[in-house]
Amino acid sequence: GLPSPLPPSHHRIDYSTVASSIAGSQRPDAAAMAEATTKVKGFAEAWAERKDRLNATVNDSAFGRFFQMAARNTNLTQELRAGIVCFLTVAYIIPVNSGILADTGGSCDPAVSCNAERYEMMGDLCKFDDPLTNPEWAQCIQEMKSNLISATCIASAIGTFLMAFIANFPVAVAPAMGVNAYFAYTVVGFMGTGRISYDAALAAAFVEGLIFVFITVVGLRAVFMELIPRNLLYATATGIGCFLAFIGLQKSEGLGIVTYDGATLVTIGGCLPTERVHMYSMSDDSAYWHDLCWRAWRDNLTSTDLSCGTCAKARAYFFDDLGMAPPIDLVTACQSDVFSFAPDGNIAPDVQLGLPARSSNYGCLSGSKLRSATMWLGIMGGMLMVLLMIRKFNAAILTGILFITFISWIPTDSNAATYFTSHSEVPGGEQRYEYFLKGATVPDVSMSGGKLDFGALSNGETWIALITFLYLDFMDATSTMFAMASLIHERLPGFLDKKGAWPRQTLTMVVDGVSIVVGSCLGTSPLTVFAESGVGIREGGRTGVTAAVVATGFAISMFLAPIFASIPPYATGPAIIFVGALMFEHARHINWLDTRTAIPSFITIIIMPLTYSIAYGIIAGIIVQIFLWLFCWLLEYWDALVKKDRTLRHVWLNNTDMFYRILNKEDVLIADLPGYKPRTVFDERTEASEDFHVENPAHVAFPRKPKQPTEGDSSNSSNVDAKLVDMSNVV
Repeated sequence: GLPSPLPPSHHRIDYSTVASSIAGSQRPDAAAMAEATTKVKGFAEAWAERKDRLNATVNDSAFGRFFQMAARNTNLTQELRAGIVCFLTVAYIIPVNSGILADTGGSCDPAVSCNAERYEMMGDLCKFDDPLTNPEWAQCIQEMKSNLISATCIASAIGTFLMAFIANFPVAVAPAMGVNAYFAYTVVGFMGTGRISYDAALAAAFVEGLIFVFITVVGLRAVFMELIPRNLLYATATGIGCFLAFIGLQKSEGLGIVTYDGATLVTIGGCLPTERVHMYSMSDDSAYWHDLCWRAWRDNLTSTDLSCGTCAKARAYFFDDLGMAPPIDLVTACQSDVFSFAPDGNIAPDVQLGLPARSSNYGCLSGSKLRSATMWLGIMGGMLMVLLMIRKFNAAILTGILFITFISWIPTDSNAATYFTSHSEVPGGEQRYEYFLKGATVPDVSMSGGKLDFGALSNGETWIALITFLYLDFMDATSTMFAMASLIHERLPGFLDKKGAWPRQTLTMVVDGVSIVVGSCLGTSPLTVFAESGVGIREGGRTGVTAAVVATGFAISMFLAPIFASIPPYATGPAIIFVGALMFEHARHINWLDTRTAIPSFITIIIMPLTYSIAYGIIAGIIVQIFLWLFCWLLEYWDALVKKDRTLRHVWLNNTDMFYRILNKEDVLIADLPGYKPRTVFDERTEASEDFHVENPAHVAFPRKPKQPTEGDSSNSSNVDAKLVDMSNVV
């Protein structure tokens, strides 16, 4: 039953006593809060006073005068904050660059680093083995990646320190995204299957850096800048962004969303390791002999006259070339005359021995797509990057990488997206975990540093790579430097002069070239000014102090190679895609309304990812641009002769105006070319968005004689105006 009620004295409440008690207890709390608020306010004011005093002292010191902090309206604490934010933004390049360059194989030699049995069986093709089949080769690649992490950190630290103390420019210098992809996948190729070796590519980068310094010092940089059509400059940057995004969508350095398909070349992926079908490449001749000899062994064809319908090639080889008489023992003939070495040391005929190299690309079995846990984790991290960027959060890329990485580092069997243990979707998880537990190591560049092969400069392919390096770095560095200087100019009017030059401009460009030389000696691809440096500038960076803070961050990171080497590709893949998306911003500076600039730009952009080559895209764009320029030039000469609406000199000036500007003869264009407007450095980024149509791509539209309407012509001006009015009403 219910308990007996309490006596009245126990449940009677004296509300006045409670109220007094509460009021009494509130008074000391309110006083304490007021006292605490006063203390906090006093501490904040004292801290602000000390900070202002520190900033004023530093600005008046030799340190402040060296970095021109007072002249650039900045202070120490503002520069430190900007440097920290900038480093957090660009730190993703450490794992990304090392991962991309490690795909070349670096200085790993299959004869030394491969499993002995696999090398004896496959030769150099053993470098395409997976880690489970050939763990020795996987270990070499892992060590090479660690060396490249150290090389990336050391080279970036040196280049950024030079930028701080010589150029006094608040930017980070690191291996250029896009150029490193060209270096890895076009020049050296995946596991060294490209045009030249890793050592030769480093030598090309070294010489390219020296040339870059030379053309900067002698003043040829401005001349070359005028010769390159602006639309191709922006198209190249956009195409590299598309190329990077394509890399990030694949499995090797990305998410594995895009995979191989035998019919359509590419398709959607994301399947589990047990549901992947890898591609094996073999020539038609090799496939023919493998199939014929396998059927001979299966059917025990010890006596045959090769009368089958598919035996024509075999009859020609055995009977005509070798002079055998039918019938023959095909099993023995295959062993002695097909899969054996000829006197010259070659296989006779040219047949692939053993299983062909397995491609890193794969297809997915039907109905097994979009099931990979690593892919979905990478997508989630990529979406986090985008959301943080929308919220104007600094270090959005780094935060996304860390989010994916920390989850992938959970070494449990229940974590399907783990990068460690034997349950990882990426083979070699146990070895990676052992290396990760080392934590910090002494920087080592023994496998990447000093590996320059200058003897390869006698090879034409090396010079093609060198010129392309020079072109890419020239465009990337010049446009990025100007963009960073423009950001400072917006916040510090007068930083740019009327010609678009900034203080110590030549030294800034020289440091960029010297950084390339330093990077090549350490074993990494060409360095350049990072566009992400704009984050630090937006945070308040104005001087080299910001760059010095970034360089310090790189210097500390060189001791953490095991940590950075354990960042999975599905963590850096979204970052690569994101950077590629940001590079598409350059496309808005292209005049897409003018066919003569739109087509070369489109060809440049689309060829890069579809041929997996930045160089091919550049070459294709330049060829199309030159062809259209010459063709339109001839047409304008013809129009001038037939219609007589302009002089031949006008046509000449209209199509060669860039050369007059290079030679400082723009006054000739102003005087002799009707309608010509003098150009400034700021016109280039705005001319594509002008609200008037330029009929001639060379900046001048000559007046045309109006077409005289004929009687009954429905296309007269009044009808056209009426149609325009009606359409505007509809809109």
